[in-house]
Amino acid sequence: MSERNKVLEKVLMLEKPLGKTKEMLWSNIIVSVKDIWPSIQVIFEPIELVKIAIEAIQKVKEELGDKLEDANRLIHFLNNKNRYDLQELNIEDKTETILEIRKVLSKRNLMLNLEEKCHNMQVAIDRFMTKLQIFREKGLPSPLVINDKLMTQLDYDNRLRYLTKEQASTSSIKALPIGKVLYNTFENLFFLEHEIKHLFFTKPNFSKYTEVDEIYRRMMNVKLPDAEWWETMTDLL
Repeated sequence: MSERNKVLEKVLMLEKPLGKTKEMLWSNIIVSVKDIWPSIQVIFEPIELVKIAIEAIQKVKEELGDKLEDANRLIHFLNNKNRYDLQELNIEDKTETILEIRKVLSKRNLMLNLEEKCHNMQVAIDRFMTKLQIFREKGLPSPLVINDKLMTQLDYDNRLRYLTKEQASTSSIKALPIGKVLYNTFENLFFLEHEIKHLFFTKPNFSKYTEVDEIYRRMMNVKLPDAEWWETMTDLL
């Protein structure tokens, strides 16, 4: 008798149809995740570059120190000297000397440009992470592994399929699945199905990544005059 009651209870609770519905919704979610996965990779790849670039920016700021003010003063000083004045100062090539001094200004400009680009990229990353956190609160598993690295698309797909089977075979409904009870059962899945599909209004690409990487490399390739040479020049002021 008790066995028949259990069977009847499952029928009344629509356990099998609800499980099939969950399975269908999760299948749609899996397809949507697969479609946007390349865009997710575009978001995650720059994270390490931004971190490296920000550390480099801080080092450049320390390297520049008070050289910026001295650089402008030196350029003004040299541009007001004729060749005879320069000979007395043991400066053989004014243009070459000014170009060496301008490296300070060039590196400063690249640093400021890189700082702005990193900020814009970080804003985009943070915006995505906020949305990802909302998805996780709605029941979507995290796509991250150790050190917040993005797992492979195949691994994440397997993770979602395991979750689908798990949820389709179990029911957390404690009352008849009608009205508000039914809505609450599928609310999160409906949300995920819709929002994941429309996560990116326009597909991101690697143009911003490439731009930041280019500026970072150019900045790092600018070698400032050594301390001894710079001290010799500033002594002229």
